[in-house]
Amino acid sequence: MARLSKQQRKASKESVSTLSIEENSLTRVPVRVLVLSVLIAAISYVLLNSNSSQTRNETTSFNVTATVPVTILSSPSSKFAQSCAEASIPIILKSSISTQWKAKQWTPEYLENKMNNLSGIYENDNRWFGPYFDKKKPLLEYAHRINDYKTNVQLTSKQFFDRIQKVESNSFLYFTGNIEQLGPWAIDEIRPFDELLTLNPSHSSVNAWIGQPHVIAHCHYDGYHNFYTQLYGRKRFLLLRPTSWPGVYPYPFLHPSHAQAQVNVSNEMDRRHFILASKLEVFEAVLEPGDVLYIPPLWFHEVESLQVSISVNVWTDSVQTKLAEALFQLFLPIHSVKWSSERTKRIATSFVLFQTLQKTCTHQNCVRSVIDVFADNLQEDSVLSETGALYFIHRLWSTRYRTLMARKELPNTFPDRNGILCEKESSTGQEIEEAKAAIHTHDFGVFVKTVGELVQEFPGETWELWVGNYVEFVVANALPGVEYVGVFLKHFSTCFA
Repeated sequence: MARLSKQQRKASKESVSTLSIEENSLTRVPVRVLVLSVLIAAISYVLLNSNSSQTRNETTSFNVTATVPVTILSSPSSKFAQSCAEASIPIILKSSISTQWKAKQWTPEYLENKMNNLSGIYENDNRWFGPYFDKKKPLLEYAHRINDYKTNVQLTSKQFFDRIQKVESNSFLYFTGNIEQLGPWAIDEIRPFDELLTLNPSHSSVNAWIGQPHVIAHCHYDGYHNFYTQLYGRKRFLLLRPTSWPGVYPYPFLHPSHAQAQVNVSNEMDRRHFILASKLEVFEAVLEPGDVLYIPPLWFHEVESLQVSISVNVWTDSVQTKLAEALFQLFLPIHSVKWSSERTKRIATSFVLFQTLQKTCTHQNCVRSVIDVFADNLQEDSVLSETGALYFIHRLWSTRYRTLMARKELPNTFPDRNGILCEKESSTGQEIEEAKAAIHTHDFGVFVKTVGELVQEFPGETWELWVGNYVEFVVANALPGVEYVGVFLKHFSTCFA
């Protein structure tokens, strides 16, 4: 069994930020954002129907719901970062700060002449890069990597740029890394960029992205604010709200592909296999040279280079990241009790999570989404008719763990003959009473109250993803092996029947 070690607990806490519409409400931009002092000269957006979405190549299929709003700034020196963050929707900015950059002259030929070698290149025999695979994650030994592309390939600049400009190729190349990997000169050619750092200058990174036509970064989310500037070529982003997570089927927080989608949102076969994916609402942004795209924290996005593409982005930490870090730093009171059995500790953990999530759902409004109603109509899961904690935990299990358990990557059962929680009612009476008594102590009460207060601070669109990650972490700390988190979530309701 793989117990969560101290190092893994620390790694989990440190990785919280990596977390890759009914009325088309994306278009309802607050008036105060659109009329920001001298910021905005014009805004335009076009709603698309399903018949107008056939702009990708014929091997993929999806329904674009709307294009991302476009804002034309009145001046390259206009301030926009804070307003974008407050709007909390993707926005394409034109006539922005990037028009002042020397980097607007970057072409493959220009960069080839400025550089000698390039490391940090990704190479694959197909155009898909992802899902990302973090070998420091606790579930590494149980995870199956579905796309084993090469990382940290090194080539001369001539080799790299010659290969990415070939019309036909049996291998695909994609570079991403800190902009200084291009050379010490590169950062000076994107000045001024202070406005892109405004949201959190002390916790930021500036990165370069270079890819050949049609390479795709798999659908994922990040915990950061992202200002993405297109310098050469065209690039397409497919974006989905954080609340789309049930239909995206994100990998578990403890999995090496955490924050990546299990479903390939552009693949029709995947969308048939992952039934809730058929109801996803996708927003499209096609970037031209000079465009800056703002992506709020936890918005899912898949990215495709339509041509040879050169881009620069700036990530800055968000307030949400700090809230998540505060959650993960809380002392878990289950470690302060001398339990009569490991099973009693697990049952107590389920009670604590139930209380916490019930309070959370009272404040955050655990309403059923369009995706959930669709699942209900299919009678896929009877628990979806529940509300509150049972509803939340069931969605967490069914979207993150169910497929992995069905593929036998993770166990479906717990080796203890008495079960993981309350499956065997005849043998749990004493353990349940002990667990109930423990959670009424001071330490547990303070924990539930503190978690509830922190969770209330998360935005309504993103709290489920953050809290889902934290629930996995808490459960892992109560188990003899992290591989049984899915089994715990699957049987969570047995203690509340």
